[in-house]
Amino acid sequence: MVLWQEVPDGAAESPQPVALATTRWGAGPGRALLLHGIVSAGATWWRLAETLAEDGYAVVAPDLRGHGSSPRADSYLLADYVADVRALGTGWDLVVGHSLGGLLGALATDADRRFTRRLVLLDPALDITDDRFATEAEDEIAEATHPPSARAVQAAHTVWDRRDAVAVAAAAKAADAAAVARTLRDNAPWRHTDVVTRLVVPTLVLGADPAHGALFRPRTGVELMIRNPSVRARVVVGAGHAVHRDRPTAVATAIRSFLW
Repeated sequence: MVLWQEVPDGAAESPQPVALATTRWGAGPGRALLLHGIVSAGATWWRLAETLAEDGYAVVAPDLRGHGSSPRADSYLLADYVADVRALGTGWDLVVGHSLGGLLGALATDADRRFTRRLVLLDPALDITDDRFATEAEDEIAEATHPPSARAVQAAHTVWDRRDAVAVAAAAKAADAAAVARTLRDNAPWRHTDVVTRLVVPTLVLGADPAHGALFRPRTGVELMIRNPSVRARVVVGAGHAVHRDRPTAVATAIRSFLW
């Protein structure tokens, strides 16, 4: 799969990556890449990153374009994001992506099967109905425009570690609201489930609990496993969209089992 974009005169050109700021943990010998969701940042991965570092991985968590300390850009098409991610290197032992990051991880792996040996998608933003997309987009843009305090985040997510609340609030403050809006609006409609059917690397999808606002539907997980033997899909019971913050131990255990 070659990712490209249209330019005004109708010609096709490859997206130009920007240099992403990164947060790092561990010294290897394994290599893991963690891709955050929209209105987030690399530092929010601290808990899973520390776990993977303890297990022998050198962990890299970038801030996506328009987020955290990474540059703002002129374009926020998915192809641009994927170009940035692929510029970080290939041959990863593990790539984990949450929400938008899950979609980017899948797209990068579909574009180059050498990108990673194993892929984990946490409640990935693959396919969102138009009515729900409008609501989700409005909420995300509002969060970037009026970022919540750490206290407000903690009050909304009482089971989270305090460090999660602080990191998420800082990420929302650092995100560019215009970048968030363009990411959502310029890539609609949001229909990308088919990319997972093409993956040839072992892929684990950990969806949120439908009773807690899951973005990824269990039925989609079943369909993907039928269509692609490389995919395993599970629901993290009791977890909302931020599965790795709501149920960190369960997510870490599932990833470890997948790797071993």
